[in-house]
Amino acid sequence: MDLTEIERAFLKQLSSEPWIGTPLFDHELVACLVEAIPKASGNTEYRITAQGRAALSG
Repeated sequence: MDLTEIERAFLKQLSSEPWIGTPLFDHELVACLVEAIPKASGNTEYRITAQGRAALSG
């Protein structure tokens, strides 16, 4: 899978800590690479999936 520099940086950050995305973030763009966990605040917490880790190592 070809990732842009920004997508790769995002996945690297998720490999070490969760990230909170606002409702304005394009959630569909990273749906196959991360697990999205909706929060009561309206934000979404993201954690990298096995497929996301594989994309980083490829």
